[in-house]
Amino acid sequence: MKVHLFLIGMLMSASLAFGATLNEAKEVFLSGDYEKALPMLEEQYRKNKRNASVNQWIGVCLYNLGRMDEAKPYFEFAKSKRVTESYKYLALIDFYDYDFDGAEEMLSLYAKEMTKLKKEMPAEINSISSSISKAKVMLDHVEKITIIDSIVVDKSDFFKHYRLSSSTGTLNGAEVLPFKVEEDSLMVVYMPESGASMIWSQPDTAGVRHLYESVELYGGMWDESHRLSETVNMDGSSAYPFMMADGLTLYYANNGKESIGGYDIFISRKDSETGEFYQPQNIGMPFNSPFDDYMLVIDEFTGAGWWATDRNRIPGKVTIYVYIPNQVRENYSPDDPNLMSYALIRNISDTWTDEDFAGLLAEINSLSVSEKKERKDFEFHLTNGVVYTRFDQFKTSEARHRMEELIVMIQNQRSDMERLNRLREQYSKVTEVQRGALRGEILRLEDKVDQFPADRERVENEIRKLELRNL
Repeated sequence: MKVHLFLIGMLMSASLAFGATLNEAKEVFLSGDYEKALPMLEEQYRKNKRNASVNQWIGVCLYNLGRMDEAKPYFEFAKSKRVTESYKYLALIDFYDYDFDGAEEMLSLYAKEMTKLKKEMPAEINSISSSISKAKVMLDHVEKITIIDSIVVDKSDFFKHYRLSSSTGTLNGAEVLPFKVEEDSLMVVYMPESGASMIWSQPDTAGVRHLYESVELYGGMWDESHRLSETVNMDGSSAYPFMMADGLTLYYANNGKESIGGYDIFISRKDSETGEFYQPQNIGMPFNSPFDDYMLVIDEFTGAGWWATDRNRIPGKVTIYVYIPNQVRENYSPDDPNLMSYALIRNISDTWTDEDFAGLLAEINSLSVSEKKERKDFEFHLTNGVVYTRFDQFKTSEARHRMEELIVMIQNQRSDMERLNRLREQYSKVTEVQRGALRGEILRLEDKVDQFPADRERVENEIRKLELRNL
């Protein structure tokens, strides 16, 4: 009897010890620290491989750590035990593997399980379902392109590895912006060869990113930044802009409802007369995938295009593809047995033709990576070849203060010119009575604009006089 009691006590102690360890692992898992939780849960799995919850939790850890292929067997076991959330994760894994029919089937089973449990469907399911539907349509329209090279680089500074001709412009970090903005990993600033304008993205107070633009004013100073039209910004976040040399064709990435997953690459064109952008279009596969795809650049000098993607699931890395843009889009046949492979880009050699691009690759590799541009707040010619481009170059606070006033004057003058042009246009379209009300304001603005060159010269001379005393 004493032996039996001893054994029972031992079993109870072991059970309690196991329970405490499992609860501890569960607590870490629920905190979202999947890297820490994974080995703890794997220890529990070795003790009891048929624990459905442990299988599900290990699957979630692996999934969130980017190890989807390893996660799938654990979710499959959890599904066999009717763990509801396993259906959702299996749907997502199928989606990322381009098995869109399988993903739809798993979502359907998930919905049935939720109905049985009388639970409300999470809002994210509608988004997942929409992405699957769009991806299925895209898979029937995969563009036939030739990918001539691919390189794997650190995600943090991937854009520094684009080798572009000078006529294509440069990709830069936030250091070139003449405004104080908080730099982040999505901050890539595009500048054309002239360096007279720049486009970038930055987040609003809600964390949603929008595209902004600024142009260089006379004297090397920059106009206030303004947000591009909402037609381009759409919903979701917009980032990674590139403007073609025509100044009208814009490529950028957006992760809103028109994306099939993460950031997708879009194209929009600007009306040359109104300056408004037309409705953006998703450029489809193989450029876009259920993962993040972005920073498409077309170098018209070399004839090569570039874009970046994290579809290859290498932690901390992205793949940059170099390809030959088509003059006219040509798609693979929807019945092509290798269609999924082309969309996934399983092997770039599958896209090759008999044409030899060794010379082009050599030409591209001979180009230097874009050098970092110096940040310029303005361009002020002080004396005898001495040019100031930043406020911190001034030796006196008085001169720096007057320079700030000069920049405000230039910005106000530009606003006055814009208003004057609008009033003149309005003047030509209204009746004589209405013209009377406009005439006074037009004359006032004309006098102000005419006076500006003299006022500017006076302030510039004051700045020089103040600063030269300390040189």
